[in-house]
Amino acid sequence: IAMPRYLASVLLVLASGVAHALHHPDIRHSLSHPKPSHLLQLRGGGSGTNNLAAGDALISEKRVPSKVSEWSEKHVELWLKACTLEDVARNFRTHQIDGSALMGLNEDRILRMDIATVAKQIRVFDAVTHLQKVENMPQRQKIKVPGVLESFWRFFSCRFLMTSEGKSGSELKEELINANSNMALVSALLLGVTMSWAFGATNTCFCNKITGKDCFCSSGFDLDGEALWAFFSCSTIASVLFTSCTITAVVQILAVQECSDDHEITVFFDKLGQDEVLCGPLMIGGIFFTALAMGTYMVFTEKLGIYYNQKSNWGYVTAAICVVIGASQIPTWAAIARKLYAAKLYAAWHPEHTGYTSGEERV
Repeated sequence: IAMPRYLASVLLVLASGVAHALHHPDIRHSLSHPKPSHLLQLRGGGSGTNNLAAGDALISEKRVPSKVSEWSEKHVELWLKACTLEDVARNFRTHQIDGSALMGLNEDRILRMDIATVAKQIRVFDAVTHLQKVENMPQRQKIKVPGVLESFWRFFSCRFLMTSEGKSGSELKEELINANSNMALVSALLLGVTMSWAFGATNTCFCNKITGKDCFCSSGFDLDGEALWAFFSCSTIASVLFTSCTITAVVQILAVQECSDDHEITVFFDKLGQDEVLCGPLMIGGIFFTALAMGTYMVFTEKLGIYYNQKSNWGYVTAAICVVIGASQIPTWAAIARKLYAAKLYAAWHPEHTGYTSGEERV
């Protein structure tokens, strides 16, 4: 009698959590507005700003080579005109700025180009910085905010951690070391818990050594039969996953430390491919089986478990609270992945994503 009631309550709470996730404000907004209209208006430019969208359109419409480094001086002039910067084209011609030189421009070099006013220098710097980011991060403008179910897959598989672009080899190295160190630490801590569960799941008997009688036998964690097997299996699988995560993290850190320069690191990451985030699914899988072991204990422990204890409602209250806490995280988990993609989409389509909000702040 107790099991159907328990399962019904769990299913009800899980359904409520999923419904709450689907109606979460951030998620609902992303479903109906994957590319908000105000971003399109901002990207289109306006009075007093560079028309960065028109500059990007030169590439998308194939009026210039797709790689900026292959542009001629004439292509650069077309880009300046599209960005409403044709009045500085003479300065670019004087300094023979082609596509390759354009990708190497920075603030100091722009200041040496004899551009008449500070305002024009700021506009040129913003346009060049935007173009360099578009060139170095070609996938960012193609990003789509994932749906609710897809966002769960991207979160639990850690695919959302593979969206960065334009980083140097040293930055990629630092990112991997920090992420793997944190995941290895969490996995090692949880490994101690799950291993103690697995070793403690055996049946133990204590007998009088003199008489050989008066034995007291206890089943592991007050579990028995199939429930004990399920608890032991989940704890063991979780332990193996946490161990694999820790070892994988350490091996990846040691491997990236052996790379001699940025080029080797970049090639190493290209070769890693999907394995770059392998530690994440291993750790999350371990947490999943740890949660299953906890649920098995909560339901089937002989003294306090819901399955055996039908006289008190405290077991149902405890289970309901735990399930509600877990289910309430559903919109948060989905929002983490979705907001990351939304942030990248916003940065790609916002004309002032260089970090400055006005020319006065720049000065």
